[in-house]
Amino acid sequence: MKRKEFYQKNRLNLRAIYKILSIVVFLFISTTIVSADQNDPRLNNLFKKLNETESQQEISDLIKNIWDIWYEVDDPKVIEYFEKGIQAIRIRNYPLAIRFFNNLIEEDPSFAEAWNKRATVYFMMGEFDKSMLDIVKTLELEPRHFGALDGMGLIFIHQGQYQEALRVYDKMLEIFPNSIKTKEKKDSILSIISKST
Repeated sequence: MKRKEFYQKNRLNLRAIYKILSIVVFLFISTTIVSADQNDPRLNNLFKKLNETESQQEISDLIKNIWDIWYEVDDPKVIEYFEKGIQAIRIRNYPLAIRFFNNLIEEDPSFAEAWNKRATVYFMMGEFDKSMLDIVKTLELEPRHFGALDGMGLIFIHQGQYQEALRVYDKMLEIFPNSIKTKEKKDSILSIISKST
């Protein structure tokens, strides 16, 4: 298959996924019903503070606290698969990481961070369609998952779908409207769009 045909085919696939994804994201961003540990009651207060604070240091601290809670699980088997998956990522053994995250998802399909980590590995492997599907599942379980949203934005940027990426970063700015890093990412995309027109 010629490179141009391959790109056009992948772009069409990504557009179809984006349409589905748009519906999913907008439906789930507005709901407060989520599953599993990512529904820890401490999160609502942290996200409320994240939405209100203007301090970049506090934003950074709140994000770290949220990640810590997202990682919390009680099941030793889930912890084992998760830690082994992370170790496999660190040594760049992505097929092994996928196997551990597959096992983890099978063990606890309601653990949002399992889907997010597998999405990350698929992204690193260049398997953007699979990554996007796992991002959708992550957001289904935790609509406020800014890490998954950021991954989605990166896929759209990589595919040259800048308007779609803008929508994602706008969604992230609804979660933390005063995040300078997120505003800078959005500004970079706007700059790319303006140069290409």
